[in-house]
Amino acid sequence: MFQFNFKVNTDGVNESPVQPNETKTETTSHQWLPAEQHKINTTHLTVLNAGTAAVVEDATVGQTKIHYVNMKSAAEQVQQGGTSDVVSCAFLEHSDLVPAVYEGGLKIWECTWDLLQFLAASDLTFDGKRVLELGCGAALPALYCAKQGSHITLQDYNREVIEKVTIPNVVLNLCGDHGESACLAPDVSSHLMAGLASRASFFSGDWGNLSEVFLSGYNKNNLPEETRNACQDEKFDLILTSETIYNPECHLKLLHLLTSCLKENGLILLAAKAHYFGVGGGTRQFVDLMKQQGNLAVQTVTTTSDGLKREILKIEFKK
Repeated sequence: MFQFNFKVNTDGVNESPVQPNETKTETTSHQWLPAEQHKINTTHLTVLNAGTAAVVEDATVGQTKIHYVNMKSAAEQVQQGGTSDVVSCAFLEHSDLVPAVYEGGLKIWECTWDLLQFLAASDLTFDGKRVLELGCGAALPALYCAKQGSHITLQDYNREVIEKVTIPNVVLNLCGDHGESACLAPDVSSHLMAGLASRASFFSGDWGNLSEVFLSGYNKNNLPEETRNACQDEKFDLILTSETIYNPECHLKLLHLLTSCLKENGLILLAAKAHYFGVGGGTRQFVDLMKQQGNLAVQTVTTTSDGLKREILKIEFKK
């Protein structure tokens, strides 16, 4: 099992915790991967083939069934593929987190399930909405929205996660029941890829310049004309993110991205632990940062106290 690079004593208390009120600013100590856009290709469609090596699981959220690639099998494919020295580093260190190298995208974290349950129980409408999920990994919350009619934009730090987990999951959920024919018939494959491109967009890399890459990607890609017209407003109705505020070094650029990409009347749902022992981030620290900025209204809409305290924050621009 992977775990963060810190030690915890037998009582479950961090031996040298970073205090929740400890202030950290962004540094240049890490070389973050640049943001880039990814396209669906025929290789991604092979996940529809019954003979594929991918192991597929299902989760039912409310009345919606979501298919997703088993994360252990995806991690093994990444490791065996020989294309990712940086992600293999995480396996060698038996860690879910190697800052600026591997950021935990090959695991479905607890707060993802919290966010899914909240979405299913909410009175939010998703049809026709533009939804962004940051640090998406398996992208289950965004896929829930997509199955209700949203256009989704998905971002994770590592391109290997986007290629081996995120895009296959979108294919599994938005292609319908095509079976092996999707892999065998070129006309079917082209039709499926065009359909997926009109419903989902994919990005990897650092949050620092992601909003600019969003703009260039939407302006230059080969979306159908009606979809390009629908995406002229590059901002999002709903932004989802879970388990992404563990590193205080990244708080400022995440907050800038959230506020620069959110529509004036849009909504952010952020699911995270109150405090991440050993790495220093958490909801209390992030709320303090938003209060300092002054233009956001924040409300805690759910709290889960089993194990480490987990919360979902509802964030909007102040009216």
